[in-house]
Amino acid sequence: MLAQEKISVGFQGGINAPGLVVRSANPVVDGYKTKLSAYFGLMAEEGLSKKWSLVEEIDYANMTITKSGAQVIPRSAYDNLNLENVSSYPHLYATFDSKIQTKYIELPVMLKYSVYEDEQVSFYVNGGPFAGIMFYGNATTQGLSGVYKNPAHSGQPLFTISFNQNQNLIDWFHPLNFGVKLGAGLTVKGDAGDFFVNLNSSLGLMNIEESTGDGASKTKSLVLAVGYLFHLSK
Repeated sequence: MLAQEKISVGFQGGINAPGLVVRSANPVVDGYKTKLSAYFGLMAEEGLSKKWSLVEEIDYANMTITKSGAQVIPRSAYDNLNLENVSSYPHLYATFDSKIQTKYIELPVMLKYSVYEDEQVSFYVNGGPFAGIMFYGNATTQGLSGVYKNPAHSGQPLFTISFNQNQNLIDWFHPLNFGVKLGAGLTVKGDAGDFFVNLNSSLGLMNIEESTGDGASKTKSLVLAVGYLFHLSK
C-alpha cells in the first residue's frame, strides 16, 4: 500500500487554557480570569505523502471565565426591579461573584508536516481552520451587596440586591465560531499505533457576541493533549 494511503483513527485528551480577546469599551466584560478545563476528542489522520498528512478532529472545548469582588453590574440584574433614579448613572457597582461558561464542539481540519522522523519518533507541526458549534452558554452570579454609583463604593449604597442568578446565554452568543489552529508535537511510533503529545494554540476570527452592544470578544486557547492513533492501514 502506498504511503499516502495510510489511515489512522484515535483519541486525545488534555488540559485547555481558554481565554477571550476583548475589544470592547463595556466594563461589564472586563476583568475576567480564565479557568483551566478538560479538553478531549476523536480524530482521524490520512497520509498524503511521506511528510504530509491530513488530520480531522471532533473535539469538546469548555471555556469558563470568572470575576470576583468589586465590579460593574450588568443591567439585566436590576432592570426588572423598576428602581427610580438609576437610569441616570452610566454604570452601577457592587461586590459579587460572576461566572460565564460556554461549551463548544470544535471541528478542526489541519495539515500535518513531519519536520523530523526516524524509526521510533517523529516531530511535527500542524495547522488549519476550525469551526466551533456552541451548544451551551450560561452565566451565574452569586452574592448579596449594596449597590453604589462609583467604583470606589463611597457614600451610602443606593440599594441592596441579591445576585443569586442563573441566566441562559445561548441566544446571547453566535451559535457558530470560526478560527485558525496551529501546533506542534511529538509522536512515538508503535506496531499497532502511535502515541503522541502535542501543544496547540487556536484563535477565533469572529466576535462571539450576537450584539456588539454586549461586547466584541474573540476566543483563544492553548491546549496540551496526549493521545493515541490506531493504524487501520500501513
